[in-house]
Amino acid sequence: MVKEELEHLKELQQIDSKILEKKHFTDKIPSRISKAELPLRESQAALDKIKHKQDTLEKSKRDKEREIDVINEKINKLKSRIADIKTNKEYQAHLKEIESVEKDRYSLEDGILIIMEETDAALKEIESQNAKLRTDKNKTDEFKKKLEIEMSEAEKELQSLNEKRDRIVNAIDKEIYNQYMILIESCNALAVTEAKGEICLGCNMNIPPQLFVEIKKNEEIINCPQCRRILYFKNT
Repeated sequence: MVKEELEHLKELQQIDSKILEKKHFTDKIPSRISKAELPLRESQAALDKIKHKQDTLEKSKRDKEREIDVINEKINKLKSRIADIKTNKEYQAHLKEIESVEKDRYSLEDGILIIMEETDAALKEIESQNAKLRTDKNKTDEFKKKLEIEMSEAEKELQSLNEKRDRIVNAIDKEIYNQYMILIESCNALAVTEAKGEICLGCNMNIPPQLFVEIKKNEEIINCPQCRRILYFKNT
């Protein structure tokens, strides 16, 4: 009976709408995960930046220490030559050279002290950023677990809905079902919709009064004159 076909189509539309909703939900999960991971990625990037700064400071410290070793060796050589100096003028000039080299060493030593202070600050910052990273990771892991549960539930619901859909499709005339599927594809996934107050709720266009009278009977499959959707009347 056509009336039964219309009931099947209404039920099929409800199921397809739910299936589409669940698919939209599951399709958005990757982007939701990516968005949830953003603070974690930012924390990791910040930590990497601080670690790079600390590595640079350590390298600079080692370079200055090597320079100091070279200067110390130079000072020792200069001092070892003092005994060979014959005149006071040469002696004064030699002391000034030693003094100049020692100033270079002091400057390097001051630089090392500054680096050590900056390194201590960087290490504290690394410790703080590590704590933030752990917090962000825990939040992200919890969110992903929640999504995994929701995804699993959605997949179960989809399976159940698809099983119901198959049963309904088997009960619908093939030609009518083909018409329904054409409308699903061309009418933004809404092939069957309610007619209310002489208005098609699918396209919001007027329905001729006499046609609306026929629709209210729910005894035949009637298409909207404007959008071609299958119409039914909801009895209150």
